[in-house]
Amino acid sequence: MSKAVLTEYTVSSERVRSPLTIALVADLHERRALDILNLLKEAKPDMIAFAGDTFERYDKNVYVPRVVKRRNIFQRAFLNAVCYVNFALMQVFGIKSRPNPQNSYSFLRQASNIAPVFLSMGNHEQQFLPEDFAFFKRYNIHLLDNEDMETAVKNNFMIIGGLSSDPDEAWLYRFSRKDGLRVLLSHHPEYYDDMISQTDIDLILSGHNHGGQIRIFGKGITGSGGKIFPKYDKGLFDERMVVSAGCANTAAVPRWGNPRELVLIHLIKK
Repeated sequence: MSKAVLTEYTVSSERVRSPLTIALVADLHERRALDILNLLKEAKPDMIAFAGDTFERYDKNVYVPRVVKRRNIFQRAFLNAVCYVNFALMQVFGIKSRPNPQNSYSFLRQASNIAPVFLSMGNHEQQFLPEDFAFFKRYNIHLLDNEDMETAVKNNFMIIGGLSSDPDEAWLYRFSRKDGLRVLLSHHPEYYDDMISQTDIDLILSGHNHGGQIRIFGKGITGSGGKIFPKYDKGLFDERMVVSAGCANTAAVPRWGNPRELVLIHLIKK
């Protein structure tokens, strides 16, 4: 597994009272990521956002994810073939780090000792287990499932929200109109065009596409679900949406030109 890197962006907003730094952790997928954790400890951010797929909480007897209904029969066939081929390759060649919830527990526990932790749900997290909720409560980890909460960080009055893979657009509308510095955790960056772009949210934090797995000339080749050349693969978009390349490699095909990353966002006054 390639060594992780630290990526930094600066985002400005008129609602920022005092500069602050947010760490973005995405797509951990229950893998060991000690290098990411070490970068996080060195960075000492003011808050930490886990933007989905921290755990693998779905039916593991079903290896092929559910396909979005609006895709046609040819797209469905292609996606199913990609999933089956990847699964077969993983069985033949294996991967260095198998998913294990204890990896995510350990990462979250240590992260909670660094700064306040906020966590939203991704497409690999259909439903958390009772032991997960008990863990979140014990370590004061704030789970945001189509909901938001108020907090104060370095003299900034903030509203932190989490838009889940099964999005509640009515909640998103209410959240976007609240007073304060608004930060949204949204695992799916593709929701930006359909739901978020017209809102006045200050910062959107996403993941999901793993940076495109293989990057050529600064562009990711594949996105989650088999999409080719995803629009939002990794980087800063529209000066307010940050998409992480992710903290783990879950595919049999290795990353190329696309290291795993911890992302730091420096929020400053516009």
